[in-house]
Amino acid sequence: MNKYQQSIQEELDLHQMTKDEARQEVRAFLDEAETLGYKKIRIITGKGIHSESGVGVLNSYVKELLDNAGYKYCNAKYNEGGEGAIDVSIR
Repeated sequence: MNKYQQSIQEELDLHQMTKDEARQEVRAFLDEAETLGYKKIRIITGKGIHSESGVGVLNSYVKELLDNAGYKYCNAKYNEGGEGAIDVSIR
């Protein structure tokens, strides 16, 4: 195990949210994480398997928001949500 690996300090679950709701929640969550001095957070988007189309839309949408804001991120480990969760490094 990497002794420098940071653990997740807080999570935001976006299940059942629209893109507009998710955008507002993600922005507020990132602001709060920065204010509280967090180093690593997780945003749970889900994989979309229960959506009407069976395809998730929030994961790619949130990644676009993070890209535009200059955050570094990666998918969570497989046993921690995999492609349905995004681990974000706070600046």
